[in-house]
Amino acid sequence: MSVSVAMPLLPAPLTFRNGVPYSETYADVYHSQAGAVAQCRAVFLTGNGLPERWRGRESFQILETGFGLGLNFLTTWHECRRLGSTAPRLHFISLEHAPLSSADLTLALSGYPELAQESRHLLSAWPPLTQGIHRLHFDAGRVTLYLVLGDMADLLPQLTLAADAVYLDGFSPRTNPIPWSEPVLRQVARLCRHGATLATWCVAGHLRRTLEHHGFHTTRAPGFGTKRERLSACYDRIPEDAWCKIVQRLEQPALQFTLEPPPQRHALVIGAGLAGCLVSAALGERGWHIELCESRNEPAQEASGNPAGILRPFPSLDDNRAARLARAGFLTTLHWLANLKGKTEVLPHGLNGVLRIAQDAPEAAHLFALSRAPGSVEALLHWLPRAEAERLGHCAAPWGALFYPTAGWLDPGQFCRAALAQTPHLSTHWGQPVTLQPGPAGWEARTLCGALLAQAPIAILAGGAHPLPLSNAPLWPRQRLRGQITQIERSPVPMGTPVLCGSGYVIPDAPGGPCLGATYDRSADIAPRSADRAENLQRLTALGWDDGPEHSVVQERVAFRSVSRDRLPIIGPVPGAKGLFALTALGSRGLVWAPLGADLLCAWLEGDPLPLEKDLVQAVAPARYR
Repeated sequence: MSVSVAMPLLPAPLTFRNGVPYSETYADVYHSQAGAVAQCRAVFLTGNGLPERWRGRESFQILETGFGLGLNFLTTWHECRRLGSTAPRLHFISLEHAPLSSADLTLALSGYPELAQESRHLLSAWPPLTQGIHRLHFDAGRVTLYLVLGDMADLLPQLTLAADAVYLDGFSPRTNPIPWSEPVLRQVARLCRHGATLATWCVAGHLRRTLEHHGFHTTRAPGFGTKRERLSACYDRIPEDAWCKIVQRLEQPALQFTLEPPPQRHALVIGAGLAGCLVSAALGERGWHIELCESRNEPAQEASGNPAGILRPFPSLDDNRAARLARAGFLTTLHWLANLKGKTEVLPHGLNGVLRIAQDAPEAAHLFALSRAPGSVEALLHWLPRAEAERLGHCAAPWGALFYPTAGWLDPGQFCRAALAQTPHLSTHWGQPVTLQPGPAGWEARTLCGALLAQAPIAILAGGAHPLPLSNAPLWPRQRLRGQITQIERSPVPMGTPVLCGSGYVIPDAPGGPCLGATYDRSADIAPRSADRAENLQRLTALGWDDGPEHSVVQERVAFRSVSRDRLPIIGPVPGAKGLFALTALGSRGLVWAPLGADLLCAWLEGDPLPLEKDLVQAVAPARYR
């Protein structure tokens, strides 16, 4: 299943009627005149038996069909905070077709002082308005908002979750019928756990009948404000299409979804590059005991050991799966960096932007079109004419450039070490090449001599370009591609100069001197080659950045990338091998895909809502190569 090409999301215009936020588009107020917070408590919290149902729960998932101003989320979060340490981990999944701009949302939320603290955190995390799932984390990860932006009818089928409660909300069915339609309600039922509850202010007969057809038992209760009644429901019987759902699940091995974490939170991770270190950190934060096995004597000794790597989105004219995946990964990595800030030693990085320099007129036209393509918003990328590009990049850019203002570079090795430093319950096995085989406890990591090194019910393959450590390894179409980088003495360009890319890249601020790269070939040669050095040095001229005729090379490095046939990563459960997962084939985009892959595997194993749309999960799943 694929999502149709996304149209750019246009922020909803905000107006007020009698002091209440009002939608001109739907000719309706955002909430009752009697008050948004009181309405949420009376209709959605009480209607779902909250907060009483939170007690004793480790986690709780709420699905909302209309985010609006975010007041239901903020009120629910506020109530959850009042429980303190007894509150469950809250996953709040909310869909919105027409989100407000950051400025309008700030204005709208200023009228709710009782939610000021929560509002401030939400506004500071407000994402760029692009279609897809945006995960915003609060209270040290105890509260996660999954803000699903785009057309509800398209995106609901793309979600994977098990809702404990539903907030059925939206503007009046007269002016906004989609949230109340049969296709939407069918999807809501699909996403509910048995025993889930539902609440709404709408009691229309067609709504009650449709809910009951799809497995809900409905009851009416006294309403709030001017509404005489409200509706509560419980998903307490098998709907008519239950067998269809079962068959669908069996036909989609890529999407087998764990509704609960395994009894033992214990995993083997093979490989300590970006993939292995970050998935260890993600699971460790959730209380997992990690056995990390690495053939080298310390982490990040392969491609993840380069002094600097580029972090940026990779847009396309049609906002295809690779572009959507890269955008989600880019935003996820920014979250990881923000989360590590203040928790560890200074992590070398520079998010001063990336300039993609046009090499000629046709490429300039293509890059300009990218800046106007679906999924492209100014907060993520925009076109710069020649004068601005040359001023910003201190380079020649006669055809202009595409600028990614929040992108930049990052030291991947230090990223690995910082992540491991924040990983509790971590056992490391350095200098230990291992084989992996099934055993009574699930999976066993054994030394090359056959000695048992570690065992766990879950194993994760994160070995990058290394051969898979399995006797019966899956035949994934991967290539091992060699790459060489070159570092030169520091240039006189100012600190904070953006990364330049196009035909290769130049990272002016890389630790140890400007970093140039990287070559691509299928050679197995581990030694640096003079021809590759010349190719890298030529990039200075090709990218319009050259500070002199000669350059003193201070370091060269060779590493190998693992690249799949379709150039997408391999992330997810390995078919036919219970408890075995993969996070590999990241190619040259480890900084973009490793954090996202770590979060995806963590969500899969914990039974959390998946952070990606279903078609993207399928696109990266190992099962695509069956």
